[in-house]
Amino acid sequence: MKESKKFLYIINYPTFEEELCMLEMRSIFNTEPKDKVLISSIDFNPSFSTFIKSRLEIFHEKENFEDILKELDKDVIKLDDFKLEFIKPLKADVPFSERFGYLSEIGDKILGVPDIKSPKLVLGLGKHNEKWVFGIHEKNDNLWSTHEKKPCSYSNSLSVRVAKSVVNLAANGNHNTKIIDPCCGVGTTIVEGLSMGYDIWGTEISEKNTNNAKRNLNFFNLEPRVKHQDMHTIKENYDSSIVDIPYGLFSHITKDQQQDIINTARRISKKMILITFEDLDYMVEKSGFKIVDRCAVTKGSFKRYILVCE
Repeated sequence: MKESKKFLYIINYPTFEEELCMLEMRSIFNTEPKDKVLISSIDFNPSFSTFIKSRLEIFHEKENFEDILKELDKDVIKLDDFKLEFIKPLKADVPFSERFGYLSEIGDKILGVPDIKSPKLVLGLGKHNEKWVFGIHEKNDNLWSTHEKKPCSYSNSLSVRVAKSVVNLAANGNHNTKIIDPCCGVGTTIVEGLSMGYDIWGTEISEKNTNNAKRNLNFFNLEPRVKHQDMHTIKENYDSSIVDIPYGLFSHITKDQQQDIINTARRISKKMILITFEDLDYMVEKSGFKIVDRCAVTKGSFKRYILVCE
Protein backbone atom coordinates (compact mmCIF):
# COMPACT_ATOMS: atom_id res chain seq x y z
CA MET A 1 0.00 0.00 0.00
CA LYS A 2 1.23 3.48 -0.72
CA GLU A 3 2.13 5.92 2.02
CA SER A 4 -0.78 8.14 2.99
CA LYS A 5 -0.73 11.68 4.29
CA LYS A 6 -4.44 12.27 4.56
CA PHE A 7 -6.75 11.12 7.34
CA LEU A 8 -10.50 11.28 7.81
CA TYR A 9 -11.63 11.35 11.44
CA ILE A 10 -15.16 10.47 12.55
CA ILE A 11 -16.08 12.66 15.53
CA ASN A 12 -18.88 12.36 18.07
CA TYR A 13 -19.64 13.90 21.45
CA PRO A 14 -22.43 14.33 24.01
CA THR A 15 -24.09 17.74 23.79
CA PHE A 16 -22.71 18.88 27.14
CA GLU A 17 -19.14 18.22 25.95
CA GLU A 18 -19.40 19.84 22.54
CA GLU A 19 -17.32 22.86 23.60
CA LEU A 20 -14.59 20.61 25.01
CA CYS A 21 -14.56 18.51 21.85
CA MET A 22 -14.15 21.57 19.64
CA LEU A 23 -11.41 22.93 21.87
CA GLU A 24 -9.54 19.62 21.71
CA MET A 25 -9.89 19.38 17.93
CA ARG A 26 -8.59 22.94 17.51
CA SER A 27 -5.66 22.09 19.75
CA ILE A 28 -4.68 18.89 17.92
CA PHE A 29 -5.70 19.63 14.32
CA ASN A 30 -5.94 23.45 14.20
CA THR A 31 -9.48 23.10 12.87
CA GLU A 32 -12.93 21.86 13.86
CA PRO A 33 -14.98 19.00 12.43
CA LYS A 34 -17.74 19.75 9.96
CA ASP A 35 -20.82 17.54 10.30
CA LYS A 36 -18.74 15.44 12.71
CA VAL A 37 -16.07 14.69 10.10
CA LEU A 38 -12.57 16.13 10.21
CA ILE A 39 -9.98 15.88 7.41
CA SER A 40 -6.33 16.40 8.29
CA SER A 41 -2.78 15.51 7.32
CA ILE A 42 -2.01 15.06 11.05
CA ASP A 43 -1.57 11.44 12.12
CA PHE A 44 -3.29 11.09 15.51
CA ASN A 45 -4.21 7.82 17.22
CA PRO A 46 -8.04 7.70 17.40
CA SER A 47 -7.87 5.88 20.76
CA PHE A 48 -6.17 8.92 22.31
CA SER A 49 -9.36 10.96 22.25
CA THR A 50 -12.78 10.14 23.65
CA PHE A 51 -14.29 12.15 20.78
CA ILE A 52 -12.68 10.35 17.83
CA LYS A 53 -14.73 7.26 17.03
CA SER A 54 -12.60 6.07 14.13
CA ARG A 55 -10.00 7.15 11.59
CA LEU A 56 -9.70 6.36 7.89
CA GLU A 57 -6.17 6.54 6.53
CA ILE A 58 -7.08 7.49 2.98
CA PHE A 59 -5.29 5.65 0.20
CA HIS A 60 -7.65 6.56 -2.63
CA GLU A 61 -10.17 9.37 -3.00
CA LYS A 62 -12.09 9.50 -6.29
CA GLU A 63 -15.20 10.97 -7.85
CA ASN A 64 -16.32 7.56 -9.13
CA PHE A 65 -16.18 4.10 -7.59
CA GLU A 66 -14.77 2.71 -10.85
CA ASP A 67 -11.73 4.97 -10.40
CA ILE A 68 -11.09 3.39 -6.99
CA LEU A 69 -11.02 -0.01 -8.70
CA LYS A 70 -8.61 1.28 -11.34
CA GLU A 71 -6.26 2.51 -8.61
CA LEU A 72 -6.40 -0.90 -6.95
CA ASP A 73 -5.45 -2.49 -10.26
CA LYS A 74 -2.33 -0.33 -10.33
CA ASP A 75 -1.61 -0.52 -6.58
CA VAL A 76 -2.14 -4.23 -5.91
CA ILE A 77 -2.82 -5.07 -2.25
CA LYS A 78 -1.47 -8.36 -0.91
CA LEU A 79 -3.03 -8.99 2.47
CA ASP A 80 -4.28 -11.82 4.68
CA ASP A 81 -6.61 -11.70 7.68
CA PHE A 82 -8.34 -8.53 6.55
CA LYS A 83 -11.91 -7.31 6.71
CA LEU A 84 -13.79 -4.94 4.39
CA GLU A 85 -16.53 -2.68 5.68
CA PHE A 86 -18.48 0.45 4.92
CA ILE A 87 -17.65 3.26 7.31
CA LYS A 88 -20.84 3.78 9.26
CA PRO A 89 -21.27 7.57 9.00
CA LEU A 90 -20.11 7.59 5.36
CA LYS A 91 -22.51 5.05 3.92
CA ALA A 92 -25.76 6.99 4.06
CA ASP A 93 -25.47 8.00 0.39
CA VAL A 94 -25.00 4.38 -0.68
CA PRO A 95 -28.20 2.27 -0.85
CA PHE A 96 -28.10 -0.76 1.45
CA SER A 97 -28.87 -3.11 -1.43
CA GLU A 98 -25.73 -1.96 -3.28
CA ARG A 99 -23.19 -2.01 -0.46
CA PHE A 100 -22.31 -5.71 -0.60
CA GLY A 101 -21.68 -5.44 -4.33
CA TYR A 102 -19.23 -2.58 -3.88
CA LEU A 103 -17.37 -4.44 -1.13
CA SER A 104 -17.23 -7.59 -3.27
CA GLU A 105 -15.64 -5.68 -6.13
CA ILE A 106 -13.05 -4.23 -3.77
CA GLY A 107 -12.41 -7.68 -2.30
CA ASP A 108 -11.75 -9.12 -5.75
CA LYS A 109 -8.85 -6.69 -6.14
CA ILE A 110 -7.10 -7.84 -2.95
CA LEU A 111 -4.76 -10.81 -3.06
CA GLY A 112 -5.22 -12.65 0.21
CA VAL A 113 -7.60 -14.43 2.56
CA PRO A 114 -10.08 -12.33 4.57
CA ASP A 115 -10.94 -12.90 8.22
CA ILE A 116 -14.32 -11.43 9.12
CA LYS A 117 -14.31 -12.42 12.81
CA SER A 118 -10.77 -11.55 13.94
CA PRO A 119 -9.14 -9.37 11.28
CA LYS A 120 -5.65 -8.01 11.74
CA LEU A 121 -6.54 -5.06 9.52
CA VAL A 122 -9.83 -3.41 8.57
CA LEU A 123 -10.22 -1.68 5.20
CA GLY A 124 -12.95 0.93 4.97
CA LEU A 125 -15.01 2.29 2.10
CA GLY A 126 -17.42 5.20 2.07
CA LYS A 127 -18.56 8.45 0.46
CA HIS A 128 -17.74 11.91 1.76
CA ASN A 129 -18.59 15.17 -0.01
CA GLU A 130 -19.66 13.23 -3.11
CA LYS A 131 -16.31 11.42 -3.31
CA TRP A 132 -15.49 7.79 -2.69
CA VAL A 133 -12.80 7.20 -0.07
CA PHE A 134 -10.92 3.96 0.63
CA GLY A 135 -8.18 3.05 3.09
CA ILE A 136 -7.35 1.58 6.49
CA HIS A 137 -10.15 2.03 9.00
CA GLU A 138 -9.06 2.11 12.67
CA LYS A 139 -11.61 2.36 15.45
CA ASN A 140 -11.18 3.80 18.94
CA ASP A 141 -10.34 0.86 21.22
CA ASN A 142 -12.11 2.58 24.17
CA LEU A 143 -9.57 1.13 26.63
CA TRP A 144 -9.58 4.51 28.39
CA SER A 145 -13.05 3.68 29.72
CA THR A 146 -11.53 1.00 31.99
CA HIS A 147 -9.75 3.81 33.88
CA GLU A 148 -13.10 4.85 35.34
CA LYS A 149 -12.78 1.88 37.71
CA LYS A 150 -9.55 2.94 39.40
CA PRO A 151 -9.09 2.02 43.09
CA CYS A 152 -9.01 5.62 44.39
CA SER A 153 -11.23 8.47 43.31
CA TYR A 154 -13.01 11.53 44.67
CA SER A 155 -16.38 12.97 43.70
CA ASN A 156 -14.80 16.27 42.63
CA SER A 157 -12.01 14.62 40.61
CA LEU A 158 -11.84 15.21 36.87
CA SER A 159 -13.70 12.60 34.87
CA VAL A 160 -11.59 10.30 32.72
CA ARG A 161 -13.02 11.97 29.60
CA VAL A 162 -12.09 15.49 30.72
CA ALA A 163 -8.69 14.36 32.01
CA LYS A 164 -7.87 12.80 28.66
CA SER A 165 -8.82 15.99 26.86
CA VAL A 166 -6.83 18.35 29.09
CA VAL A 167 -3.69 16.24 28.57
CA ASN A 168 -4.19 16.55 24.80
CA LEU A 169 -4.73 20.28 25.24
CA ALA A 170 -1.55 20.60 27.28
CA ALA A 171 0.50 18.90 24.57
CA ASN A 172 -1.44 19.86 21.43
CA GLY A 173 -1.15 16.16 20.63
CA ASN A 174 2.67 16.42 20.56
CA HIS A 175 4.30 13.55 22.47
CA ASN A 176 7.58 15.45 22.80
CA THR A 177 5.92 17.87 25.23
CA LYS A 178 6.99 17.68 28.87
CA ILE A 179 3.94 18.10 31.13
CA ILE A 180 3.48 18.64 34.86
CA ASP A 181 0.32 18.36 36.95
CA PRO A 182 1.52 20.06 40.14
CA CYS A 183 -1.71 19.46 42.12
CA CYS A 184 -2.40 16.01 40.70
CA GLY A 185 -4.66 14.64 43.43
CA VAL A 186 -5.21 10.92 42.90
CA GLY A 187 -3.43 11.05 39.55
CA THR A 188 -6.32 11.02 37.08
CA THR A 189 -4.45 13.10 34.49
CA ILE A 190 -1.23 11.16 35.07
CA VAL A 191 -3.00 7.87 34.34
CA GLU A 192 -4.43 9.27 31.12
CA GLY A 193 -1.21 10.95 30.02
CA LEU A 194 1.01 7.92 30.61
CA SER A 195 -1.49 5.56 29.01
CA MET A 196 -1.23 7.70 25.84
CA GLY A 197 2.56 7.79 25.97
CA TYR A 198 2.97 11.42 27.03
CA ASP A 199 5.93 12.64 29.10
CA ILE A 200 3.86 13.67 32.12
CA TRP A 201 4.74 14.05 35.80
CA GLY A 202 2.77 14.89 38.93
CA THR A 203 3.33 16.41 42.36
CA GLU A 204 0.88 16.42 45.25
CA ILE A 205 1.14 18.22 48.60
CA SER A 206 -1.06 15.66 50.39
CA GLU A 207 0.80 12.49 51.33
CA LYS A 208 -2.46 10.54 51.36
CA ASN A 209 -3.35 11.68 47.84
CA THR A 210 0.19 10.95 46.66
CA ASN A 211 -0.09 7.36 47.90
CA ASN A 212 -3.53 7.00 46.32
CA ALA A 213 -2.21 8.35 43.01
CA LYS A 214 0.63 5.82 43.06
CA ARG A 215 -1.88 3.09 43.87
CA ASN A 216 -3.96 4.06 40.84
CA LEU A 217 -0.91 4.11 38.58
CA ASN A 218 0.31 0.75 39.82
CA PHE A 219 -3.18 -0.68 39.31
CA PHE A 220 -2.90 0.10 35.59
CA ASN A 221 0.77 -1.00 35.40
CA LEU A 222 1.94 2.56 34.78
CA GLU A 223 5.10 4.19 36.10
CA PRO A 224 4.27 5.94 39.43
CA ARG A 225 5.41 9.39 38.27
CA VAL A 226 4.02 11.25 41.28
CA LYS A 227 6.03 12.95 44.04
CA HIS A 228 4.88 14.05 47.48
CA GLN A 229 5.95 17.67 47.07
CA ASP A 230 4.72 21.23 47.51
CA MET A 231 4.43 22.61 43.97
CA HIS A 232 6.01 25.88 45.08
CA THR A 233 9.31 24.02 45.62
CA ILE A 234 9.46 22.67 42.05
CA LYS A 235 12.68 23.76 40.35
CA GLU A 236 12.34 21.95 36.99
CA ASN A 237 10.85 23.64 33.94
CA TYR A 238 8.10 22.14 31.79
CA ASP A 239 6.52 22.87 28.44
CA SER A 240 3.04 22.74 29.89
CA SER A 241 1.22 22.46 33.21
CA ILE A 242 -2.26 21.23 34.07
CA VAL A 243 -3.81 22.95 37.08
CA ASP A 244 -7.16 21.80 38.44
CA ILE A 245 -7.20 24.56 40.99
CA PRO A 246 -8.67 23.85 44.44
CA TYR A 247 -11.99 25.57 45.01
CA GLY A 248 -13.56 26.98 48.18
CA LEU A 249 -16.43 24.48 48.26
CA PHE A 250 -14.00 21.55 48.34
CA SER A 251 -11.13 23.05 50.35
CA HIS A 252 -10.18 25.93 52.61
CA ILE A 253 -8.03 27.60 49.97
CA THR A 254 -7.91 31.38 49.90
CA LYS A 255 -7.81 33.70 46.89
CA ASP A 256 -4.18 34.50 47.65
CA GLN A 257 -3.34 30.79 47.65
CA GLN A 258 -5.11 30.33 44.31
CA GLN A 259 -3.08 33.21 42.89
CA ASP A 260 0.12 31.66 44.25
CA ILE A 261 -0.68 28.37 42.49
CA ILE A 262 -1.22 30.13 39.15
CA ASN A 263 1.92 32.22 39.65
CA THR A 264 3.99 29.09 40.29
CA ALA A 265 2.51 27.40 37.22
CA ARG A 266 3.68 30.46 35.26
CA ARG A 267 7.17 30.13 36.73
CA ILE A 268 7.61 26.43 35.93
CA SER A 269 5.78 26.16 32.58
CA LYS A 270 5.43 28.00 29.28
CA LYS A 271 1.77 27.02 28.96
CA MET A 272 -1.00 26.22 31.44
CA ILE A 273 -4.32 24.43 31.17
CA LEU A 274 -6.38 25.82 34.03
CA ILE A 275 -9.49 24.01 35.25
CA THR A 276 -11.65 26.08 37.59
CA PHE A 277 -15.20 26.35 38.93
CA GLU A 278 -15.10 30.16 39.03
CA ASP A 279 -13.97 33.11 36.96
CA LEU A 280 -10.24 33.45 37.60
CA ASP A 281 -9.37 35.34 34.41
CA TYR A 282 -7.98 38.24 36.41
CA MET A 283 -5.61 35.89 38.29
CA VAL A 284 -4.38 34.39 35.03
CA GLU A 285 -3.69 37.84 33.60
CA LYS A 286 -2.00 38.95 36.82
CA SER A 287 0.38 35.98 36.62
CA GLY A 288 1.58 36.99 33.17
CA PHE A 289 -0.25 34.28 31.22
CA LYS A 290 -2.57 35.17 28.34
CA ILE A 291 -5.79 33.22 27.76
CA VAL A 292 -5.72 32.01 24.14
CA ASP A 293 -8.70 29.61 24.12
CA ARG A 294 -11.35 28.28 26.47
CA CYS A 295 -14.48 26.20 26.99
CA ALA A 296 -16.96 25.21 29.68
CA VAL A 297 -17.86 21.66 30.76
CA THR A 298 -20.85 20.74 32.90
CA LYS A 299 -20.65 17.97 35.48
CA GLY A 300 -23.93 17.46 37.32
CA SER A 301 -24.91 20.79 38.86
CA PHE A 302 -21.38 22.19 38.51
CA LYS A 303 -19.77 23.97 35.59
CA ARG A 304 -16.04 23.76 35.06
CA TYR A 305 -14.13 26.28 32.97
CA ILE A 306 -11.09 25.12 31.03
CA LEU A 307 -8.65 27.83 29.97
CA VAL A 308 -5.71 27.48 27.62
CA CYS A 309 -3.08 29.96 28.78
CA GLU A 310 0.28 30.84 27.23
